[in-house]
Amino acid sequence: MVQFIVFDLSEVLIAGLVGIEKELSRELAIPEQKILPCFADKVFERLLVGSIPEEVYLAHVIAKGHWPTDVAGLKAAIRRNFHNTIEGTIAILTDLACGYELVLLSDHAREWISYIRAVHPFMGMFRHAFFSFDLKGTKDDPATFVKALGAMSTSPEECLFIDDNPTNIRVAESVGIPSIRFLDAAQLAADLGARGVEVT
Repeated sequence: MVQFIVFDLSEVLIAGLVGIEKELSRELAIPEQKILPCFADKVFERLLVGSIPEEVYLAHVIAKGHWPTDVAGLKAAIRRNFHNTIEGTIAILTDLACGYELVLLSDHAREWISYIRAVHPFMGMFRHAFFSFDLKGTKDDPATFVKALGAMSTSPEECLFIDDNPTNIRVAESVGIPSIRFLDAAQLAADLGARGVEVT
C-alpha cells in the first residue's frame, strides 16, 4: 500500500533550467537550441553532488558557451526561471498532502534549493526532502534511492515515485519503487487514479 509519494522537483513542480533558453537567447543573441547543452556535462554533475559551488559552475558554463554575460547575470536569470511553476501540479501536491506522506527527491544545487525554499511555500509540505548534494549522488544511481528509502525507514512497495526523466524512472523501478513518468498534470492525475491514488 502506498504511504509515501515521492516527487521530483524540476519540470514536475517548478521549472529548472528548462525554459531559461528563451530568455538567454534574447539576451545573448544565441539560438535557443545552443543554450541548454552548455549546462549539461560532468561539471554540472559535480555541482549537483555539492563538489563545487554555483559560481564555479556558472563561470564554466559561460566560458564553455563563450557567452557575453557574467556570473551575476546568469545567476539572476536562473533564479527568475525558478519562479515558474508547472501548471496544475501544486494543486495535486496540496490534495495528496491530506492522505499521504510527501517526499521530495531532487537532483539540484545547494544554492538553488536555498533560493527555491525562500520563494515557494509549497516546499514546506514535504515530510522528507532529499537532495543530490546531501546524498552525494544523483537519481541515475540506484544507491541514491536506497539511501532515501533507508532514511525514511520504509520499503519500495510503500512508495510511489513521480519524475519527468525516463532514466530516473527506470532506476527507481530497478530497486522496486513503483513509478509514474510525469508529462503534465492531467496525465499525472489520471495515472495516480489508475493506481488507486485519487485526486480531486
